[in-house]
Amino acid sequence: MANPDVPHPGGVDPHDEHGRPAVPDRPADPVAERFGAIVSALAQEDPRFARRVSAPAPGRMGAGNLALVLGLVATVLLGAVPLVLGLHLGSVVLAVVGAVGCLVLPVGVPLLLRTVLYRVRPLRR
Repeated sequence: MANPDVPHPGGVDPHDEHGRPAVPDRPADPVAERFGAIVSALAQEDPRFARRVSAPAPGRMGAGNLALVLGLVATVLLGAVPLVLGLHLGSVVLAVVGAVGCLVLPVGVPLLLRTVLYRVRPLRR
């Protein structure tokens, strides 16, 4: 049975993307409010925590997004392309390099990027 107070025909309560309800007279999401309070309390206790969880500046990619993009690009360029060329041309060396690249690069590049970012942008003490 559909709820007459909810505008959705299936009786689903529609919410905004940011945790605020689409219906203005309903309270905001209590979980989001508690999470915000926890993050602000931890930021006051340890300023390095706020640096770790803060959102990237507008127009810049966060470290996680950067790791995903670099891992994908490295896997395609140094893994999939040599693998395909090795299989197509019958070159065992290219096929092995491509297979190793497909297995190692998705994990290795994000770890390497994390190490580089920690050295380039260390946490303030």
